[in-house]
Amino acid sequence: MSTEIPLDELEEWYLKSLQTRFKKQHKLLTKLFSNAEREMAEARTSLRTWTQRTLANEEEPLDPKNQSIMERFIDNVVETLESVKIPTVHVDITYENSMNFIDGIKKVYGIYNNQGKKSIPRFGKAYKIEIKEIDMHLRKMGNISAKVNKYMLKNYQDGKNAEGLLKKIPLLNNNIERLGTTKSKIEALDQEKIQMSDKLKEMEESLFNLSKDPDLQNLERIETLEQSKSTQLSDSLKFKKAFKKLLKGLEKGSIRAREMRPDQIKAYIKSPVTNIINDGPKIPQLRQILIKTRLMLEDEHDPLKLKSDLRERIIENINQIVSENSLEENIKEIIQIRDEKAECKKILEKKGLEQKRNELKDKIATLTIDFEHFENDLNRRKREFKELLEKVGNDRNELQKMVCEETFEDIKLKVMIPN
Repeated sequence: MSTEIPLDELEEWYLKSLQTRFKKQHKLLTKLFSNAEREMAEARTSLRTWTQRTLANEEEPLDPKNQSIMERFIDNVVETLESVKIPTVHVDITYENSMNFIDGIKKVYGIYNNQGKKSIPRFGKAYKIEIKEIDMHLRKMGNISAKVNKYMLKNYQDGKNAEGLLKKIPLLNNNIERLGTTKSKIEALDQEKIQMSDKLKEMEESLFNLSKDPDLQNLERIETLEQSKSTQLSDSLKFKKAFKKLLKGLEKGSIRAREMRPDQIKAYIKSPVTNIINDGPKIPQLRQILIKTRLMLEDEHDPLKLKSDLRERIIENINQIVSENSLEENIKEIIQIRDEKAECKKILEKKGLEQKRNELKDKIATLTIDFEHFENDLNRRKREFKELLEKVGNDRNELQKMVCEETFEDIKLKVMIPN
């Protein structure tokens, strides 16, 4: 039967299991580390007594400068010794802590040797015995460190591997916490989405009720007709590519034409319908531009450099507009529709409906865009939550399997996702 272990209790349980499994190895390492601790304590004590010793007969004290150099040297070595963490407690004996101990001893040697090269010659003659004593303690610590290193490499690789999976526990915990945070955030966003959706439906219903007004319905009919006629007018204009070439030539100066300005051509390219309606049914300004454009197209050198089939289609379109007045009827219809629209708007303005309608439409358009962005963000968060949930499940199963293999016990790892 499986033993159920909550994730927050796994590390303590697992460490106890490893202590039992590697009891023999820990016992030998404990002895080595106890020896290291004793040598280190004696080394610190020895160093601290250097400045307190009694001078022998006829022995000259160090001058202030050399005394200061010695004191700094002692302080640095003692400080480095005190920074070495010795895992003497059974639960602290791990591969990582043992390697940290070895690195700490290396650091002590580095400080002692590097600073000693410059400092010891300044006071060494007077402190030969003390230096021999500290050298002895450091040598013993070095020997212990070498034994620990050799033992770990030869006899503790299984322990190293077993202890390695402990690093997976905080990673799994972190992802579980992320799951809880993400879940709470998604729940809050779901509520916000409902509120936005309700608000949008409310505004759309208000617009629908508003649109039942007969004058407003008439305005919508007029606007639809205006859009249809404007599209019809736009579709009958085939000279846009010629105008683009013409504009480019005028701006570069490669084409010269009297009473033809780049801003005029640009206006007809950007908003052809608006500028044609403003020009009127007889389109005097556009007519003059089209006539000059046709002359260029009919020139054998063709400064606009268009393909022959396209040039012929544009010339035909210009002939229809200039010679047959093909746009006049369409323009008159649009002008009449716009006059009718203006009258209808005056009526709606008196009733206050036009402003309400426009405000509602603007609000609906803005909220619709916001809602789409919000929904996309929410869906992204839900995808991330699903992916993270799957990862947590896989990581939990992998950790459970590894713990079973290392402890030779059948366990079930219990994971709880916080609300």
